[in-house]
Amino acid sequence: MKKQLFKFNTTKTAVACGILAASLSFGTSALAFSDLSGNPAESKINALQAEGVINGITHDLFAPKSKVTYAQGIQLLVNAFDLQLNNKQSKASVYFTQVADKAWYSQAFLIAQQNGLSVDKMVNPTDPMTRAQFAHLVHQALMTKGNFPVTLMYINISDGEKLSPDVSNSLQALLNMRLITLSDDGKFRPNEAITRSEAAVLIYDATEFVKKIVPVKEVVTPTKSYEGIVALEKAAVGVNKVSLTVDNLPNSGYTTSINRIEFGKDLTATLYFNINQPDPGQMNLQVISKSTAVTYVPSNYKVVAKYEASSVIVTDPFSLLLPYGEGPTTPIKNPEDLIAK
Repeated sequence: MKKQLFKFNTTKTAVACGILAASLSFGTSALAFSDLSGNPAESKINALQAEGVINGITHDLFAPKSKVTYAQGIQLLVNAFDLQLNNKQSKASVYFTQVADKAWYSQAFLIAQQNGLSVDKMVNPTDPMTRAQFAHLVHQALMTKGNFPVTLMYINISDGEKLSPDVSNSLQALLNMRLITLSDDGKFRPNEAITRSEAAVLIYDATEFVKKIVPVKEVVTPTKSYEGIVALEKAAVGVNKVSLTVDNLPNSGYTTSINRIEFGKDLTATLYFNINQPDPGQMNLQVISKSTAVTYVPSNYKVVAKYEASSVIVTDPFSLLLPYGEGPTTPIKNPEDLIAK
């Protein structure tokens, strides 16, 4: 019987005994593992076992130093974070070239894909997961539970220079959440295979974090007012390129968006702009920063900028309103389009 960490159910999964013995499965064994004596993770592993979250490779052996495969790791993540299947008609083989639909782990891979976990479509389920790969997926699974209030400060990972930006951001977030730690020399050992013990500890700490920390339901745009500095540059005949810069932003993750432009009868173009907070989990330099947004206006208009706190963010800065009195039009993508109008 497989039990989930947050919501217990009685769904049974038929798997071969050999697979169960080799995998990080979920069960109800009440016996203490005999190979954990003196292991720093003993209490957390035993706690997971007592909750029916994790089993050993036998009734009394956990094998803490054994490597975790992708199949085992994905199954553990899906069950621990109670990730749900959104489309029951879909098949894992549609998204993963080496995941057979009848494999015991196929549904876990499908659930992970449907919940936004970035598992490579070419992954071999029997390959071991690295510490960085598992931590990255844990962070993504954690974020399915909401945005959590965490003060992000950049922490140097001395052996993390070759990691992708997405993985680096996940590790930084987990470091700030104090869910992972570095060695005394600042190393994480990202490319080493993660062990059963390490995976179990990270899962325990992450799920306990979810239980204790109340997620932020929505990100609120800062209420303070910002001043926009406008710079004009000739872009084409009759068209000016407008660069709107906002200074004194809290960190490098804040960005400026031009929500709309109003063209007045007095030949004044008013740019209404908004300040957007950093993406959840994104690491940014904690220094006072500035951000610039660009758009185009007819050269005979005077341009002014006004801050407009709004939850509506226009991602296309060229979706403008026509001069006063004219009807709506399609988004303006370049200066030539503006001239044609």
